[in-house]
Amino acid sequence: MRKHADSPGRPMRVVIFGAGGNSLAIADAILAAQAAAGRKSPHRLLGFLDDLPRNRGATVLGFPVLGPISSASELRGCWFINGIASVESFLKKPELIARSRMPIERFVSIVHPGATVSASALVGRGTAILANSVVCPDAKIGSHVIMLQNSSVNHHSSVCDHATISAGVTILGYAEIGESAFIGGGSSIAPYVKVGGGALVGMGAVVIRDVAAGEVVAGNPARPLAPKKAN
Repeated sequence: MRKHADSPGRPMRVVIFGAGGNSLAIADAILAAQAAAGRKSPHRLLGFLDDLPRNRGATVLGFPVLGPISSASELRGCWFINGIASVESFLKKPELIARSRMPIERFVSIVHPGATVSASALVGRGTAILANSVVCPDAKIGSHVIMLQNSSVNHHSSVCDHATISAGVTILGYAEIGESAFIGGGSSIAPYVKVGGGALVGMGAVVIRDVAAGEVVAGNPARPLAPKKAN
């Protein structure tokens, strides 16, 4: 893992995977940084890649959908970030990213200028931290994580690769969010709790006990809603 800021000598042309809501929020973060920093902004938005036929040739926020994700290798001199992470698709994030055939070094992290990331926090590549979110001291955020608006990861907590943190989530100290887990909007994770890989925490849940890998939980306090998924 590395510090959250990329430090290129000139602006990096960024292409976002997906043209849905999360991708729009990432685009907004890039544009907000450009507005705040002008020529000193490290990133410039080039457009989107999306596999849905209805989005072929579309324009999103004034930027084009340039083709499917598999065409990423044709975009010379570009860097990438994934915005695809819904309840339906969150477990497929590694597969979607692999479809681009791009190495991890070609992915950038995007931090909205309205977000706060502690100088002692670590953030991996290809991660998005969106408006008004906070990453506290000694927290660790993995690669290809999406952290939506108004969420917080408290001190000494960790969020593993490919996880999705929805809007308005509170993750308290020393908690651990497993790889490819999905934390639903408005939910809270108590200190020292571990959420296993591929688990789904429902909207508004209050998680006070560990969640097994692949488990689906919801409620206050959170309880299992469905059998644990097979590995």
